[in-house]
Amino acid sequence: MIRMENAIDALKKLGIAAQLYGEGKDIVICVHGWLDNSNSFKPMLDKANTDFTYIAVDLKGHGQSQWRSGDYYFIDYVYDLLTIMDELGIEQCHLLGHSLGAMVCGLFSALYPQRIKSLVMLEGIGLVCTEPDQMKQQVMESFEQRAKIDRFKPRLYANFETLAKVRSNVGDISTEDAALLMQRNTQKVEGGFSLTTDPQLKARSGFRYTQAQALALLKDVNVPSLLILGTKGYDFVQQNIAVFGRSFNRLEVEKISGGHHCHMDNPKVCIELIERHMNRNVVT
Repeated sequence: MIRMENAIDALKKLGIAAQLYGEGKDIVICVHGWLDNSNSFKPMLDKANTDFTYIAVDLKGHGQSQWRSGDYYFIDYVYDLLTIMDELGIEQCHLLGHSLGAMVCGLFSALYPQRIKSLVMLEGIGLVCTEPDQMKQQVMESFEQRAKIDRFKPRLYANFETLAKVRSNVGDISTEDAALLMQRNTQKVEGGFSLTTDPQLKARSGFRYTQAQALALLKDVNVPSLLILGTKGYDFVQQNIAVFGRSFNRLEVEKISGGHHCHMDNPKVCIELIERHMNRNVVT
């Protein structure tokens, strides 16, 4: 395994930016949600136990990572996670994901259970699906949205405060947490601030699995799994529990105060639950 102090430079070769927390023997890879970045884990990891080494990555197209040359498909994020582990020489680790990142980590755990010591999903489980009778419409809407996106004309914001307020207004997060996220999702340019996130991320995906396919992919996940929900979290997560909860054979569910970004709203309680779960599963 590569020395962790060299991990950030090693991941740059893959076009992936990351942040490190802690210096422990056990590795935890943290995968954020859609349009977020690795800073979403900062409030929680600042309170983490140094017995673990946390690698919080920016997904492609997000934060300080490179953009994809083409479009974005969910399954490619799962492959990115595989390449991250292989590049760093990590044979086994813990996975921690939020929202989209939780789904990425969940599917990875289904595909490569031998490489995962434990799984923590924050406000996300299963997959986002499209049924066969809706697929034509989804493809056409995807094409229409792609055609409207201009990657080379980023929207400008006069100042950082305005940008952070906009992010807060479109999500369930405080202005303070929005500012933390936008610190890693923006850059100062002539005339103000622009986003570093790829505009193409906002285009609807041209492909999603059907529910039957998703259930087949996630069948009999035996990795020790913890799902943490916010008391004011998103309804779709609750709906997905009903569909996919039984796919995770060793699933525990905890609920904490907060919204969809409960790990930012309630970082101390969240990291305590996570580390308790991982400490139960440190033996390979």
